[in-house]
Amino acid sequence: MLRLISQLACSLCLLFCLALLARAQTLADEFVGPFPSWANVKTDYGAVGDGKTDDTAAIQKGLVDVRRLASPKRVLYFPAGTYRITGTLMLERLNHNEPLGMSIVGEDPEKTIIKWDGPAGASMMLYNAWFASMKQLTFNGMGKAQTAIEHGAKFSTANEFTDLIIKDVQYGITAGNPKLDGIAETAVLRCRFYRCAGIAISIQNFNSLDWYIWHCWFEDCGICVSNERNAGNFHVLKSTFLRSKEADITITNTGYFSFTGNISIGSKAFFHAKRSKIWKETETWGSQCTLQDNIILDPQDATPVYIENNGSNMLVDNVFRLQSTGPVVLNIPPAEVADLISVGNRWNITKALRVKGRLTTLDDTVAVCRTYRATDYRSTGRR
Repeated sequence: MLRLISQLACSLCLLFCLALLARAQTLADEFVGPFPSWANVKTDYGAVGDGKTDDTAAIQKGLVDVRRLASPKRVLYFPAGTYRITGTLMLERLNHNEPLGMSIVGEDPEKTIIKWDGPAGASMMLYNAWFASMKQLTFNGMGKAQTAIEHGAKFSTANEFTDLIIKDVQYGITAGNPKLDGIAETAVLRCRFYRCAGIAISIQNFNSLDWYIWHCWFEDCGICVSNERNAGNFHVLKSTFLRSKEADITITNTGYFSFTGNISIGSKAFFHAKRSKIWKETETWGSQCTLQDNIILDPQDATPVYIENNGSNMLVDNVFRLQSTGPVVLNIPPAEVADLISVGNRWNITKALRVKGRLTTLDDTVAVCRTYRATDYRSTGRR
């Protein structure tokens, strides 16, 4: 009896701790504000936010004010509204400490929209902040803007993008200038990308390192996350990919990459490690990658994981459901030194791995995958 009471007490204690943790996580995500210490783009700078008035100049004035380290207000707040812009918003860094430690905050990403009405092929925002954050805004490129957030050109670090919606552009967020400086140590959290025809998140400099893309949503994009426009490295965790036109993730140049706990449904491919365009075809560099706990369903290409560099690569506890005979992984690097380690994966075809080089397998199984439906992974926001 005492043992039963003890077990019950432990169970109740565990449930109480889990409830506290869930509440803490909920509170951590709750929006608090605005505060009197924040600059308001409407009341302080005259933006209207009615979707018709050109708010470019008003927003630009606010950005110039809050970027200064000596400014009494370092947060630029956007109340709910649709802010029509006709030119690129410029958050420049004229001095070393600009715009260090500032924030741009919207009231609600579903209700706070920056809408592009400028020339085709331009960027909506040039963003050169560091140790800074941007959150709770929608960037709507209206099918005309080239890039939503062009992050650069001077080197920056320690930035965060949270709860943004980016849609109908060629590029969502670009990180660094391929010929100049990189953008490093950046988190992209709970952001949603719709119809980014080129690359939703483009890491594009050798010093654009340590990008962490967590709990994001990608729908009907060309490529969702990539460094193929030059170089850099990134990690993707617990994100959802729907119907990517070329691939969910692509890479070229070297670094360590990890893709963990993601869902991919109906994309052309999940991962494509390409040969670098800036090196010779016979180069022997590798990019180490770990693919773990991902669920890849119904890829449109016969092979969802296509590796053309020298690795090494590790697949652990992934689930693949193919509508073709595969293979799941086609590993054809330019040299014979590539390693592929496959442990605990599950797929519905018999000849899953085609590897040029050294292959180690353990506990992989052929099994019918349980039923997954695209409706199980719906976007929480409007398109």
